[in-house]
Amino acid sequence: MTGPGAGLIRSRPVATGLEIVETAGLRTGYRPHRHDSYVIGTTAHGVQRFRYRGEERHALAGQAFILHPDERHDGRPGTEDGYGYRALHIAPRLIAEASGLGPLPFVASPVLTDAGLIQAIGALIEARVDAPSDTALVSALADLTAALERLAGRPRRKTPIAKETLRRIKVELDDTPGAAVSMSALEAAYGLSRFAIARQFRRVYGVSPMRYGLMRRLDVAKRRILAGESLADAALAAGFSDQSHMTRHFLRAFGMTPGRWQALHESR
Repeated sequence: MTGPGAGLIRSRPVATGLEIVETAGLRTGYRPHRHDSYVIGTTAHGVQRFRYRGEERHALAGQAFILHPDERHDGRPGTEDGYGYRALHIAPRLIAEASGLGPLPFVASPVLTDAGLIQAIGALIEARVDAPSDTALVSALADLTAALERLAGRPRRKTPIAKETLRRIKVELDDTPGAAVSMSALEAAYGLSRFAIARQFRRVYGVSPMRYGLMRRLDVAKRRILAGESLADAALAAGFSDQSHMTRHFLRAFGMTPGRWQALHESR
């Protein structure tokens, strides 16, 4: 939802067909309009009120919302305090590609409190921050599309799993943990589409290729730290841009900073 109004609106193109819009403190409304993209996001604060498919809707803070392409809607604050949201504008062709070029998923309810969807939205929004390649974006978009298909009630397709190809990709990630892996490069090397790799890798190994590669980089960092290297040197050796980059991911993965983890091991 882009348009004029009091408050803050920031738009950030991330890739072809993908844009992130973040707003805060909106106190005036949007006139009825349409998008040629999916608009999928979460209400960050306040109450987001909009008319969509003939009904009045309210999205509260923490709830997700989905607006389908070419669906007329407006937007306005539900209270005097205003509202803000974080949204993804996604070209339908990306959703189609991520779903294996099947029919576009349609989710009937535009407002949802679904933990899997909300997590997938957040992961795709944050993927732009740390991705030196397209791996995080592809993995996150595949997960978001899977959530949309689930909410649309679409049965899971039983597509053949390229187990040997996935094993070779896993070996490559194991052997080069400090390298930035590009899904486009994997696609070219192994003959599977980047989204097929993301979907099938998760089905076989339980995590996305991006997550698997990240954990291998953290394994390298831990080994370097235990060997007595400084946190900064360990971060660079593991393929992180700097110590703060490593610390952010270390904290998310293990619930403590690498400095705290190091101190606990030194106290043994």
